[in-house]
Amino acid sequence: MYHDRFDAPLDQEQSHSSLPIKHDALAPRSNRRSKLRRLSGRVASLLLSGALLGGAAAGSFYGVNQLLPDSSNGQTVSAQTTSGVLTSLGSTSGTSTRYGMDVSDVAESALPGVVAITNISVQEVRSYFNRFGPNGAGQTQMEETTSCGSGVIFSMDDTYLYIVTNQHVVDGATTLSVSFVDNAVCEAQLCGTDADVDIAVLKVALSNLSEDTLSQITVIPIGNSDELDVGEQVVAIGNALGYGQSVTTGIVSALDRALTSENGTTSTYIQTDAAINPGNSGGALLNLDGELIGINTAKLSDTDVEGMGYAIPISDVVDLISELMTQTTDLSQTSATQSSYYGAPWNRT
Repeated sequence: MYHDRFDAPLDQEQSHSSLPIKHDALAPRSNRRSKLRRLSGRVASLLLSGALLGGAAAGSFYGVNQLLPDSSNGQTVSAQTTSGVLTSLGSTSGTSTRYGMDVSDVAESALPGVVAITNISVQEVRSYFNRFGPNGAGQTQMEETTSCGSGVIFSMDDTYLYIVTNQHVVDGATTLSVSFVDNAVCEAQLCGTDADVDIAVLKVALSNLSEDTLSQITVIPIGNSDELDVGEQVVAIGNALGYGQSVTTGIVSALDRALTSENGTTSTYIQTDAAINPGNSGGALLNLDGELIGINTAKLSDTDVEGMGYAIPISDVVDLISELMTQTTDLSQTSATQSSYYGAPWNRT
């Protein structure tokens, strides 16, 4: 409230002598009122502008929020599988993309399902010290040898754990042993083999395994190699050089690559640039869902060649594997077949 300074009337003499009053003495009061009116107008304008801007921002936020996918409306879906969690991510185009695990996830999931296989066999070898025999031919002698390979745990029932590997890994064995993820070693029995396809199945009695070992191992789920695409990323796990399980990764370089064995059998393989080294034979080739899509079996070795490994497509042999599981092979009756690929560069791993 604006108060008047003149609270009491003055007589005429006082007004003319001691307190001269000019005609514009009240002008400052008028100016203050004008300034207040202008200030009030500005404040009102600012408040109105703020309200308009706030309304516009709220409207924009609402509009953008309606355009973005809402996790509560079902556009983001998780599906539990045996090998991990797959996620479908909604997109503005209405399509979805399926993402699997990364390489470290696949390794963590699959390493407990891959084993190292040791083959002890007796082979006839030429003696170096008796090489000057009749007609210059060196004498031979029987000698115990050891070789290493890999295998994949693919099934388990109430009595046995079943392992798939290559036939050439178990070829000629007198004793077969399996080393698990916790380094526990157990003797294995040979179920059946197929030299033409280079597949063999072993079994280990569950009664021979400790509770601790059983709690750590896992059965690797079987995938569908018929659904592979060239360029798809894959992971190889195996007992490379007998050092223990190791992991390599690459892509599917080609499908249906034909190789011919020494006995004239031609089969088709998955070609990959994931490193496949000696000892990897019988190991797992996995997709990024952690599923078994191939059994590693061979590589091309040459000074001019790099990154050409081969795996047996699992979908081509899954029925054969089921059949071999039901068989029993007496190791004392087996002998080395020494099957291999034509040509020096083709080597079993």
